[in-house]
Formats: sequence, structure tokens, C-alpha cells
Amino acid sequence: PQSQLSRPTPPPSSSLHSHQASATRAGGRSQSSSLLRIIAVAICLVLAFHWYLILHHLAYHAPRGHFGRPRDDGHSKDGRRDDGSNGSFFGWEDWGGGIYNSGGGSGEEDNDGRYILSPICGGCYRAYDDGGAPCHDLVQQYIQKHPGISEMEASVKVGRMVGACGACASCHHRMDDLANPRQKDSKYQTKYWRFDQTSPRYTSPTSLVLSSIPPELRVPPSRYEDIEAYIKTKYANPDPENTTNVFLMEYNPGVAPIPIRMRAYLPWNARYLLSLRVTPHNFCFPLWLTDRLSEDQKQTMHSLNHMGLALLDDKYEMISGHDVVIDIDRQLEAKRDSYMGEPAFVDYRLFTLNDELYLHINSDTVILTKLRLRSKGIGDPNDKEADSMLRKMGHKPIKLNNLYGGDQFQVTLLHQFNTIWGEGKKSVFGKNYALFSIPNTTHPNAPDSVYAEMSVHPDHMVQQILPDEYDKLPRDRRIKWRQRRNFKIDYIIQRKMRTAANATVSSSADAASAAVPSFFTADEHWFPGSMNPFKEFAHGGACCVSLSIEEISQVGASTPDGRQDANWEGVDSILVGVGHTLVKFYNKNKMPAHERMLMPDTNYVSFLYAFDPKPPFQLLARSGYFCLGFALESEEEEGGTINPRSVLTRNRPLQQNNETFACAQIHYVSTIIEKLDDPSSTIVGYGMNDCTARLVEVPKSELAKLLFPDPWDMVLSRNLS
Repeated sequence: PQSQLSRPTPPPSSSLHSHQASATRAGGRSQSSSLLRIIAVAICLVLAFHWYLILHHLAYHAPRGHFGRPRDDGHSKDGRRDDGSNGSFFGWEDWGGGIYNSGGGSGEEDNDGRYILSPICGGCYRAYDDGGAPCHDLVQQYIQKHPGISEMEASVKVGRMVGACGACASCHHRMDDLANPRQKDSKYQTKYWRFDQTSPRYTSPTSLVLSSIPPELRVPPSRYEDIEAYIKTKYANPDPENTTNVFLMEYNPGVAPIPIRMRAYLPWNARYLLSLRVTPHNFCFPLWLTDRLSEDQKQTMHSLNHMGLALLDDKYEMISGHDVVIDIDRQLEAKRDSYMGEPAFVDYRLFTLNDELYLHINSDTVILTKLRLRSKGIGDPNDKEADSMLRKMGHKPIKLNNLYGGDQFQVTLLHQFNTIWGEGKKSVFGKNYALFSIPNTTHPNAPDSVYAEMSVHPDHMVQQILPDEYDKLPRDRRIKWRQRRNFKIDYIIQRKMRTAANATVSSSADAASAAVPSFFTADEHWFPGSMNPFKEFAHGGACCVSLSIEEISQVGASTPDGRQDANWEGVDSILVGVGHTLVKFYNKNKMPAHERMLMPDTNYVSFLYAFDPKPPFQLLARSGYFCLGFALESEEEEGGTINPRSVLTRNRPLQQNNETFACAQIHYVSTIIEKLDDPSSTIVGYGMNDCTARLVEVPKSELAKLLFPDPWDMVLSRNLS
């Protein structure tokens, strides 16, 4: 400190002039030296910053396998993992620890890199106290007030003192005396899994490609390397009315079994109907391309959304002459005239309910109609009479024109759309309502009761609907809240579907078995508490298949005892669906820059959820997060079809905390149904990076194992040190 330095002795007055001259020269040299030092430091800083950018770029865009040995697919040809592990794709020798690890304190990797081990109990850093404060924050406050205490000890103390933070002590309930120095290391550690290690095992992977899309509307593989020039040439003059000088991708599949009575008028081997979104809008290519396209170009690509339909046989192969692309919004005169042609219809899904085939579309909200499928030349002679009856009832059957393909295929909408419609942010969430049916308990001989699942987690909201009944709303009424925009009521959404009684709402917090996930993932370890990168509100993606308690017990899993948990009393089966969540942009934008770079935009992850098949449809269990993988590279392994665009999905792998995962940045599960003729298996369909579509078979035993895992397999590890 300056106060401790002795003052210099002033020079004699006789030498004052010469001293001043010397000081002036020394000062000049000092200023020059300081300037040179400043310049040198500035150069070093610039070089260091560029070196940092290079390292970050290499980490962010690293080729697969950059943390260890090459990433060989852990599935055999039928899609099953070769190593027999519970992880789904890769058993890497090294994971790399990630940069941000404050959440787990002393977290460390297991020896094959599938998960991180931490003494912090799973669910602790995703829990909140009754006042809404993250339990992680309470743990940090406890540490500040009690110097010397470990993070694990503090988390257990908070877990025992604050009821809503009980998860923080749940894995240490056998520890008797944390004050004893010999007890300072946890007896148990929690496994925090990689997203690509926790997906269900699958078989029979099948890539989906519509042969009806003309080759000239495909991006030539030879242009993948100069895709920016290709797209800018195609869209040199962005025009939403242009439907011919475009390119098309197909993704986000919907699958439904064809009603038995309809099969008589279709090819003998038709078993399922497939739907696909067909559009130029995609995330096939790296992020830099999106940044270089103009808003007009991107919005014009987004505005074009055709519907793809195809008949599938029992091997999920498309039946010749029966795959088609339909320009449905233009044909129905529903094309929006708003900014750059905002799409009227987006994703298409299919549901078979009460032996009727329903088309479900995300529009301004969710709209629904019934379909009739016919092979041309095998029509039902009663169709004309049936259409006449529908018109007398106020419906308007519409035969859809095929834009591409479908030489032998005729699709008819049996009536205008009925809308699952509501006002207010709390009463309608706008899209992705999954539909399911259950037997009518009051009238056993009546058709099944049909329900729309409006939200999944933390509140499970379900509304009983009457799909074919409606009330007509006035055309001058406006929707008060929507996902993206407000429109006056038009004829597409004017027919408000009738409902039966009020929606039921149950919370995952109401059932101990659903309050925390069945296993835990690395995001909780990396981003604890309020830094949670994912939205805590989760949409449905696909619902539902039935899973009996007997099927669960057959794989060695067990459910809670109804005598100890009233929510499980009398439950002999559950309904299982697949939900999804994604990175919340508003939260990311509040992060410091050094943390923000660890959380790329638009990360999607999935989870399984299960609920009681009786009202109020209490959520009973949910899994941790997982992601489904890329398509395989050989035709034999991928159902006999190679999608040339599958290679593009690897341009945007899922990345988080400087880790790259073996799955797409966006994987979206859009359908799950029970496989025909095999009630022990399910068909799961998903899209990758809004680029390609894929079907896989998932045994129900896998769903049971992930929802009710062996704790020593998926949740805990004994600390043997």
C-alpha cells in the first residue's frame, strides 16, 4: 500500500533544473513505454479473444465422437442396443465433464460416460418451496450461513426442514448423523444421465419418404454444399403464391390404424394411414444458413404447408399409388392473406376413435374432421347416399384433389372442421392436443367417450369432447389469445366443438410417484434451480397406449401400493403418452453470455408420462428426459428406405453445456399407437430437425422399465469409496 512506502528525498536546489530536464526525458520514455505496454496488452487480448472463439467454434461444431472414441451406433440391425445397457445409443469411454458443474458440487462421471454421479439427490435442484423459491437457492443460502458445511450436507438439511424440498433428502434417508465427520461423504450418489442414453429400446426403424413428391421439388444432394446459393436462387423473389418453384421436405408423422370397415375399399394389405407435414420450412441445415436468409425468404418458406398422406402395410412400407400430397389450405380457400402468407394449417395428425378416422390439424387452434379413404375404382356404392345424408345434416363432404401422386387414392373430408376452441390463456393452449378414448362407464353399449388432452405437466388438463357436434360462433368474434396471432372467426374455426362437462385438472405434485421423474438427467446437474433451461410447462406430443399393471410386473417393475398411495388405489392399468419440452428463450436471454453459449436455442427433449384412465386422469408417473436418435445409414437397417436428407439432420445435433448428443437438436414425437396384431408393442413416430420422419417399434416393456425403473439401475449408485 502507498501508505507504507517512504517518500523520496527532494533533490538539492542547485541541481533542480537538470533534475527537471532528466525527469522530462524519463517521463517521455515512461509514457512511450506505457503506450507500448498498452498496445501489447490490447494485441494479446485480441489474440486471446480470437483463440477463444476458435476453441468455442471447435467445441460447438465438433464432429461426432470428439470427446472419446468414435461414436458407433449402439443398436444392432434391429435397433436394439448391443451392449445390453439401459442407455440407448452409445457407451463412450469418455464424456468430458462439461464446463458448468456447480449444481452437483462433487459430481463425477461413471467409467463409460453415460451419466454423472453426484451426492446431490435427484429432483432436489428442480424443486421449489411453497413460496416458489428454488430449493437450490435455499441450499446455497444455508451454505452461506453455515461455513464449512458441504453442499450435500446442506441439501439434506434443507430437504428435512422444508417439506416441498423433500427430494433433497430422499436418497440419504439412511444417513443417521451428518455431523459425524466420518459421515461427510454420501453413502449414495445419484445418476444424472445423458439424454441420448435414456431413450427406450426400439426395433424395426423405418425412414419415411413420399415418392409422390416430384424429383424436381427435392434439394439435389449435389447442392448440399452450396445450399445458401440454391435457396437464394429459388427464393430470389419471395412470393407466398409460388407453389411450383420450391423444394419440399416431409416430417412430423402421424399414424393411425385404418378402421376395419374401411379396409374393404382399399388394397388388401393396407393397415395404417400415415400423415406428414410437407413444406420447404426446415432446420435441415446449419444455423448459419438460417441467419443468412432474409425474413421474407424464411416466412415464404414457412407459409407453404401441404398435407402428405400414405397407406402403409404391416411392415410400414408405402403402398404403390396410395401416397399423395394435397394442397389442403388453398383447396379449402383457407390460405391466409396476412404477412407473407402465414400458414393456416401446420402439423397433421391422425386418430382412430370409435372406428372412425379423424384428421387433426394445428391451425389457429386444433381443428378436427373425419376422413373417408377409397381406392379409385373400389368405391362403396353407398357413398353417394351417405353424402346426401350428411348434406341434409348441415355437413359438406369435400373430395380432396391430389396435388402430387395418389393415382389410385381418393381422400374425402366428411364435414367441415370442428374446432376445439376456447378463450383465455388458462383455458386453451392452442395446439398439440392429443386425443384418446375410454369405454363409456355409464352406458357400456354406447360409443367410447372421447377426450382431448390439452396439457400434460405440471397440470394434466383433459376435456371430454363430442367430435361430431358443434355450435356455430358469430363471424365477427375474435380469439382473445392464441399462440402467435389473433384472427377473426372464419369458417375454418367457426364451428366450436361441443364438450361434455368441465375440463378436469390434476397436478403431478398431487401424486408422489409423479412429483419427480423416474430418473434424472444432466441438465439438472449443469443448470440447477432458476437456471433450468427447459420450460416447465410441457405439451403432449403423442397419446396414448394402455399398459396394464400385469404387463409392468412382468418386466420386474413395480408400481406404488394403493394402500400407501391413494392415487394408485384400484388402478389396474395406466395410459402412457410421450410429452416434450424445449429451451425457454426468455430465460436464456437473461443468462450471462458465458452461460448462454452453453444453451443453444430450440433444444427439444421428450419424456414418458402415465395417468389413470379414469377421470380426473391423475398423472401417476413420468420419466426423465430422453432424445431419439438419427436414422441409420444402411437401407437394410432402415426399413428398406434411405432418406437422402437423413444425413442433413446431423447438421444440428442436440447440444448443451458444450456437450454434443447423438440425436437431433429437434426431435418431436408426434404419434404413439399400439401395433396391430401385437398388443405388447407400440409404434412411435417422430420428426428430426423439421427435416425427416421416422417410425420405430417400442415394446411396452421398455415403457414400463423407464417409468418404473430399478433404482440401482437408473437412479442411484452406492458410494464404495
